[in-house]
Amino acid sequence: MKKKILIFAMLCFSQLAMAKYEPWNYNMVQVSLFKGNNAADGTRENVDDIYVEMEGFHRYKLLDLYWFNDFFDILNSGSSDMHGVKPSIYGEINPRISLDGLLGKDLSIGRFNEWFLSYQLDYDNGNYKGGLRRHQIGIGSYFDLEGFDYIRTNLFARYATKSYGKPNENRWDGYLFNIAYLAPLYKFENGWSFVYNGWVDYVFGAKESKKYNNSWNGTSGTDNSLQWFNQLKFQMDNFAVSASVKLNHNFTEVASSSSNSSDSTQYILGVHYMF
Repeated sequence: MKKKILIFAMLCFSQLAMAKYEPWNYNMVQVSLFKGNNAADGTRENVDDIYVEMEGFHRYKLLDLYWFNDFFDILNSGSSDMHGVKPSIYGEINPRISLDGLLGKDLSIGRFNEWFLSYQLDYDNGNYKGGLRRHQIGIGSYFDLEGFDYIRTNLFARYATKSYGKPNENRWDGYLFNIAYLAPLYKFENGWSFVYNGWVDYVFGAKESKKYNNSWNGTSGTDNSLQWFNQLKFQMDNFAVSASVKLNHNFTEVASSSSNSSDSTQYILGVHYMF
């Protein structure tokens, strides 16, 4: 599969009409307070929690960077399902280097308007068998579509050095295709606006994850998973409020069972401040 992706990329680039690459810069950091219920968990029932998320979008010439950190049970409340539980932090960092910039050419193919070498690190502070450290490397792009400010895509091969002792540790284990998008819906005369945004993470071909079997709680692994996050946000200058729905299927590549919540529909309310 990795060879097929590389061959496809080479064939696409061989058809390019070369034009001059134009670099650009952008910077945004957002802090959000979320109240969510019915969150998915591969090892137990649904999770309710109030948590803080910090995230950033940054562009400086060739570097395209997205990152976020979630801090669970931010109120240190005994009513939270994350109270006293590890991990208490989960994050991802996704730096991408523009191939257009490296070559000094516009590598656009139809609606795919820029290409990247892309890397993503997933991590947490779990203390069971080292927690999670997953490395993903592949190719990324921006996709143009009418009505959307951006559609950001990546296709990764996955490699986990730490995965809570699961069989996929220190092995290549399938692929991740993800999309993040934002579409303005309505803008008022004062500049306030309604915005729709979200993301999709689809894991497939995870043969090593499928070998997972937990006899203690009767859960088993799968070779695929899907997360789809949808958010409606009302933006008021730097402040915003939001309502979100997140669909989970085979969360963390663990099959749904009576002892877990790998398949769930999560509902989230949020308040945000953007720097």
